[in-house]
Amino acid sequence: MNVIKRLIEKINSNFLLKQIILAVSIIVILLVCTQIVLAIATRHGQRYEVPDFKNMTLAEARKAASKNDLRLEVIDSVYVIGMKRGAIVEQYPKAGNVVKSGRRIFLTTNTHKPKMIPIPYVTGFSLRQAKNKIVGAGFVIERINYVDDLATNNVLDESYNGKRIAYGSKMMGEVGTGITLKVGRNPVDPDPYVPNLKGLSVIQAKNRLWEAGFNVGEVTYDEGYNPTEAADARVYEQSIAAGRTAMYGRTISLKASTDDEKVDKLIKKK
Repeated sequence: MNVIKRLIEKINSNFLLKQIILAVSIIVILLVCTQIVLAIATRHGQRYEVPDFKNMTLAEARKAASKNDLRLEVIDSVYVIGMKRGAIVEQYPKAGNVVKSGRRIFLTTNTHKPKMIPIPYVTGFSLRQAKNKIVGAGFVIERINYVDDLATNNVLDESYNGKRIAYGSKMMGEVGTGITLKVGRNPVDPDPYVPNLKGLSVIQAKNRLWEAGFNVGEVTYDEGYNPTEAADARVYEQSIAAGRTAMYGRTISLKASTDDEKVDKLIKKK
């Protein structure tokens, strides 16, 4: 305590030393204040993990982004079947990336208004040809209804939302929606074999079923499945075993996952 007291007395008695210490103190205080002001103004040094905005509405995403002082900007819109309108499909930077506050996150949303496209006329085609034209145009097969006829798997009629599609029709439909087919079946023809769908993508599996004359039932995905990952989902279970025969028009349900390791393991197990 005496040492400190003597030091203070020495400083007070030395005018030049006193002025130097005062000047240094003022500079240090100014520097500290400047850093505090800059930190408050720019939140310097604060970094945040980007949340996962997928499947959120824009309002929900903005609320989540405000907690981390992130800015959202919609740069594109697409149409994803099975996803709610206006939901966020993609984002950049991706979820989990660490960014500074104020960073802009670019979003792609699911359009509110789906694209309308011409419905192809497939009456008179074979089922395989009709399927190719329907899928190629951007639609799917809603239902295959079989009726007795001389030729098996010849398309006799088609409809969309209950309305018959006639030759020369210019009817438009929402991309990704389903078309119902009336298809002939000769009663003397044997029942078809169920194809092996395990390991195929859901899209490939559906195509195989339609070509073979079966309807696609419920497709069950793993918990947490995101519709934007539909192209990556693979089948690991089918409601009727491959190699068995079943009536034309029979409905076959599927179970699928985007976890390749799980799919491969379950396929080998069974």
